[in-house]
Amino acid sequence: MGHRGRFDSRAWRSIVVSIMVIGLLAGCVTEETLRKQKREAEGHYKQGISYLETDQQRAFVSFQKSIQVDPENYDAHYALGSIYFQRKAYADAEREFRTSVNLEPINGEALNYLGRTLIEQKRFSEAAEVLRKATLLPLYPTPDRAYYNLAEALHLQGDNPGAIQALQSALKIEPPNVPRAIVFLSLGQLFMKQGEDGKAREALAQAKALDPEGDVGKMASKLMQQLR
Repeated sequence: MGHRGRFDSRAWRSIVVSIMVIGLLAGCVTEETLRKQKREAEGHYKQGISYLETDQQRAFVSFQKSIQVDPENYDAHYALGSIYFQRKAYADAEREFRTSVNLEPINGEALNYLGRTLIEQKRFSEAAEVLRKATLLPLYPTPDRAYYNLAEALHLQGDNPGAIQALQSALKIEPPNVPRAIVFLSLGQLFMKQGEDGKAREALAQAKALDPEGDVGKMASKLMQQLR
C-alpha cells in the first residue's frame, strides 16, 4: 500500500508537469498563430490598397478577406466602410465605421466619417453628437473636416447659429484641410438665412477672393447680387 502511494504521488507529479508543458507549448502555438493571422490580414489589406485606384471590386474582396482573418484590423474596416460609403450603401458603411471607432475610439477620421454617414441617413442629431466628439480629440490633425460636417448636421436640424459657430471654428484650424473658400461660402449662405446681410457680404467676398475664377467664387458673386 505504501509503495503504491509513493508511485501514485510520483505519477501524479509527472502528469501535472506534462500538462504544464503542453499548456506552455499550446500558448506558444497560439501566439504564433495570432502573429501569422495578423501578417496574413495585413497582406490582404495592402493588396486591397494596391487595387483601390484601378479595381474597386478586387479591393473590396481583399479588405473582406483581411477582416475574415483578423476581425480587429482597423484599417480594413475603415477602407471597407469608405467603399460602402462611395456606393451609397450607408447602413453597411455605418457598421464598418462603428467597428472602426470601437477598435480605435480616439481616431478622429473614423468618427468624422461615421458622422458623415449618419448625415446621409438623415440622422442629424446622432451625427452632430459623433462629430462633436471628433472635434474634441486633442490629437486629431484635421478637426476642420469634422467642424464642417458638424455645421451641416446642425443646419439640417434647424440650428443655424450652431452651424455658424462650427464653421467659424473650422476657420481657426491651421493649416486648413477644408478649402477656406468653401467654408466662407457656406458661412455666407448661413448669414443670409439669418438675415445678416453685412456679415454675409463679408464672408462671400472672402470666398470670391480665395477662388476668383472657380465655381465657389462664381457662386459667391451670384449670392452677393441678392444682398441688399
